[in-house]
Amino acid sequence: MSQSQTKAFLSSQLLELDRLGQLSSGDPIMSAALKKRRESIQLEFAKTPPDVQAPRTVLFFAGEPVMGSRGIDAKFAADVIAPFVEMVKTQYSAQKHGRVGARGPRKDESEARLFLTGLPRGSFGLELSQPQSGDFIAAEELSDALVRLTEVIGSAADADERFAVSLDRVSPRVLPKLKDFLSVVSSNKAYLGIESGTLKIKLPAEQVTVAFERVGAAKTNERETDAIGTFRGATLDSWRFDFKRDTGELISGRIDDGVDETAVEAMNTLTNKPSRALIREIIITTRDGGERHRYELLGLAPV
Repeated sequence: MSQSQTKAFLSSQLLELDRLGQLSSGDPIMSAALKKRRESIQLEFAKTPPDVQAPRTVLFFAGEPVMGSRGIDAKFAADVIAPFVEMVKTQYSAQKHGRVGARGPRKDESEARLFLTGLPRGSFGLELSQPQSGDFIAAEELSDALVRLTEVIGSAADADERFAVSLDRVSPRVLPKLKDFLSVVSSNKAYLGIESGTLKIKLPAEQVTVAFERVGAAKTNERETDAIGTFRGATLDSWRFDFKRDTGELISGRIDDGVDETAVEAMNTLTNKPSRALIREIIITTRDGGERHRYELLGLAPV
């Protein structure tokens, strides 16, 4: 029985118990038993999560590497799937943990594993999904990562300003693989369509080339700086921090993955006190010269 079917069954049981409760309102023993039974089913109903929607995205292609709806060049398919899957793993890990190393394994990247589960018709589609995800939270996170990546790809074909805004929602470590993905599609003069959740984008070959050029022109730089100001606190659940410089600038961001929970608890003893913060600043510069800044807290000490 699926989770939605279980909820429907429990709901019908609650309605039936309510009906029986009305009929037995004059019987204190029966009423007490029915009330206890209802409380038990109500608790079970509350604990039953909704059905997990399988994280899913479909990549549609047309043009030189595609033979109508009959087939797709095998090498092109392999070349285009590889960087896309890497993007997804990077974004998923970044959303869950806040930071992804430039190389090496990503934390919990196995939770973002995707399968080729279908070849939808239209142009020629490659359906990538996680058909048996038993973790509701992980499935939601992965679905969100797929939507965010789809939005970034669509914005890259649109305008510098929209692209810059979309970049704020993904990890800077996504950029190299995004460039690789668009390079494969662009160099093969292919049409690209993507469906993730309710979001759909359609990019003719010339727009794919525009997207590739815009992504290729974006640069990422990092620097570590000492900031003097007032520490405004950190949260262990979201792994985020706030810090107000003496200049009045408020810096918000993630705590570095290398900082452990004990260290963060020690940091919180400095909340609202003068402090010196060691911060990694990640600067993404788009083609038009616009800059987006990300911050990661590496360490904190009293002034």
